[in-house]
Amino acid sequence: MNAVSQRAGALTLPLLLLLTVAAALTGMAATGALVPAELVPASPLVTWGLPAVRAVHHLGLLLAIGAGGTAVLLLPGPGRRKVTTLDPLRRRAVRLGAAGALLWAVASLALVPLGGLEATGAGTDLDVWAVALGGELGRIQLGITVLAALSALAFTLARSTVLACWGLAFAGLGAAALGLAGHAGSSLDHINAVNAMSVHLVAVSVWAGGLLVLFLLSARMDETQMATAIRRFSPWALAAVTGLALSGLISAWIRMSHWTELLTTGYGRVVLFKAIGLLTLALLGALQRHRLGERVRFRHLAMSEGLIMAMVIGASIALGRSAPPVPQEIPAVGELRVLSLVGYLPPEREFSPAALFTVVQPDWIALALAVTMAGLYLTGVVRLTRRGDAWPWIRTACFLAGCLAFAWVLNGGAAAWGKFRFDAHMIQHMAMMMIVPPLWVLGGPVTLLSRAVAPRTDGSRGVREWVLAALHSGYSRVVSSPPVAGFIFVGSLILFYFSPLFEMAMRHHLGHVLMTVHFLASGYLFAWVLIGIDPSQKPINPVLKLITLLVTLAFHAFFGVAMVSATWLVAEDWYTQLGMYSLNRLELIQVRGGTIMWAISEVPTVGYAIIVAAMWMQSDDRRARQYDRKAERDGGAELAAYNAYLASLRGDGGRGGSDRGDDERGDGGRSGSGRGDGERPASTTSDPSA
Repeated sequence: MNAVSQRAGALTLPLLLLLTVAAALTGMAATGALVPAELVPASPLVTWGLPAVRAVHHLGLLLAIGAGGTAVLLLPGPGRRKVTTLDPLRRRAVRLGAAGALLWAVASLALVPLGGLEATGAGTDLDVWAVALGGELGRIQLGITVLAALSALAFTLARSTVLACWGLAFAGLGAAALGLAGHAGSSLDHINAVNAMSVHLVAVSVWAGGLLVLFLLSARMDETQMATAIRRFSPWALAAVTGLALSGLISAWIRMSHWTELLTTGYGRVVLFKAIGLLTLALLGALQRHRLGERVRFRHLAMSEGLIMAMVIGASIALGRSAPPVPQEIPAVGELRVLSLVGYLPPEREFSPAALFTVVQPDWIALALAVTMAGLYLTGVVRLTRRGDAWPWIRTACFLAGCLAFAWVLNGGAAAWGKFRFDAHMIQHMAMMMIVPPLWVLGGPVTLLSRAVAPRTDGSRGVREWVLAALHSGYSRVVSSPPVAGFIFVGSLILFYFSPLFEMAMRHHLGHVLMTVHFLASGYLFAWVLIGIDPSQKPINPVLKLITLLVTLAFHAFFGVAMVSATWLVAEDWYTQLGMYSLNRLELIQVRGGTIMWAISEVPTVGYAIIVAAMWMQSDDRRARQYDRKAERDGGAELAAYNAYLASLRGDGGRGGSDRGDDERGDGGRSGSGRGDGERPASTTSDPSA
């Protein structure tokens, strides 16, 4: 039975690959993408070869993420003892991930010259590599190739789940970066288009990749292992389905002007086919979860899901090669120049403090992320409450306030004007570093995770175990030092604003995303070191915390003064290319932005100082109460032992102590006996600090 199953599994990949290519070509025929262009005739290698290369590309991506996630998160462990080395089943999964990532890297590299050939047309004498790498999409594709190669290298060298986790991380970053390629990279409503495509690709990789790898490994798993892996995969599949539904709705809303185009246009009909396929997959997945222990039923359902998923991925390839009903390219001329550079138009209202809270520039994925974080946190609190455990309401309020602030930072007025005005960007920046992170830190999310999620007892690692392992790693020990956290907090300001990085973040969505992630992460690290509730590897001296706080935020304020006094414009080329304000107005706006940085930094300084002092006092009181409870339990044994030690130093602790004192003084004990100190009982000393 296993031999037959393994042979069937070997035939599965070529079958799915052929089905994906056939579905892609069919979809391209339905949308008219196979019709040769009149202006720049495409090479047959591009028309017919590009869908095949993309199918191989997507298959490798699915194997890399599916195998990495299966080895790192889904497979049961070898026993109760935690083991990080790879058992035979995990080793098999990691080898699948290495093969998939290598296939992905090769196909991704092949897409670079094909993209250049598509741009130049058939019969060109130009260097297609130079043409491709001269454009942003070609460079992005090359970056994805590097990430896929790093994933393949990590999987190949993996002898433990830690290195396999790094392979999975590189694969996840590559999948998210794919959202910048294709139509999403130059779409109308650029931010939502790219974010939705990134979520879509990551979600389909998690869902289809996990399902494919579990199917390929099912012949090597017994009933118990299979049931455990499927049960652990189910929440990830549900999250992936939700992400696919949300991202699909956003993408369709951007690319189609009316729902009737689902029936009246070739592009819409392919979108409708894809939506029906995804709904069918969701129903099959729900049916599958009710058959956890039946290997044959799982293989049948998984094969059915795989066939439908292949057609859905083929439809996605066709959509990526087809022009949507709503044109996505924006000419950078006249009034459309700002729209082409930013991806959305500036608000019509005047910039003002009130408008920061009344103007909305929706970033749907960021909003969904804020809602998801708040929902997961509340789920953990409810789970603790039902179990009878207490969780302070102030922590819940702080974390939810942080999620609300995060949603405002990326959807409110600061985001609406952030790319047009330096002062609005500075408000957004300060909120990302000094408002959102402290609120999240005071919520104690890691502590809640460790208490609300049951630990695994089979030696494997879930999300809970990986988070705690990261907190206890050597890297965490280094960055959680207050001076290091403060240096990262402040040093990144100089590197970001006094280098081309700021302008890159304004021009490119990937740079803007990396900027957001970095500022949130550095702010969270700084807040966690100073006022963190979640456990750290070692206690930090409160005096060192206060010194770090004062030095860091004082430097932060001086940086704001330097920005006010600057004689040059930050990202001058970007703001002048927008053409919205004169140079004098841009200088005034920059001065206002530096003033905002200078002024706002004072408020968190006071707040941090108050919280650090309060936590210092609470820790002293807590230690005193612990000492009193210990003294009640052991009858003051520690105090008595300490008093006896003091008495022995004076020569009063009995004959042994007197003899030792006599030998040291060389006076035969006359000094001690003359004073009569040996008759004073040791218990009269009541304070250990005496």
